[in-house]
Amino acid sequence: MRTQFCGRLIAADADGFPCASILPFLREGERIEVHMVQADPTFAALRARGRGAFLCDEALAFTPHDVVSELDGGFATLHFRAVLFRVEAEVSTEPADVAAALERLLQAYEGQLTWKPVADGPLYGDRLRRLAVAQMRVMGVEAKFKVAQNRTPPQRERLLAFLRERGLPGDALAAERIRAAAEE
Repeated sequence: MRTQFCGRLIAADADGFPCASILPFLREGERIEVHMVQADPTFAALRARGRGAFLCDEALAFTPHDVVSELDGGFATLHFRAVLFRVEAEVSTEPADVAAALERLLQAYEGQLTWKPVADGPLYGDRLRRLAVAQMRVMGVEAKFKVAQNRTPPQRERLLAFLRERGLPGDALAAERIRAAAEE
């Protein structure tokens, strides 16, 4: 989660169908904070139920089966890392709460820059009244990853060589994550 700057907030609407939004976030301990537009269906679902899920994931690379076995198609795979947080949320549409959340987000992502402080007024006021903030308490965590941890060292080396040679966007990061997992 430390390597991600956005995640997916998921909440069920009144009919039980999932709504999802991709949002920047801050995490401090067992709390995750996001802001979103009040008109977002995900906000309405979260506000109505007070519960949802927050997913941070990293899709790394797909590798064909023949990297591991010429005949066994079951070795085709997607390499990824993901963590899903079950959350309970408190939401606010108060401009002062939204402004404070935006200030925290700016400090975290742009702390080296300068800006006029976010506050209700001529510069930010209209936008603050269209936004909402959600403070989410983590109630449970489910982590999943697939980074060749179940491969033998020779299979892993073939996989790493394949990723280096193929050179698609994401292959270098996939190789880095696979190497790191093997060293743990």
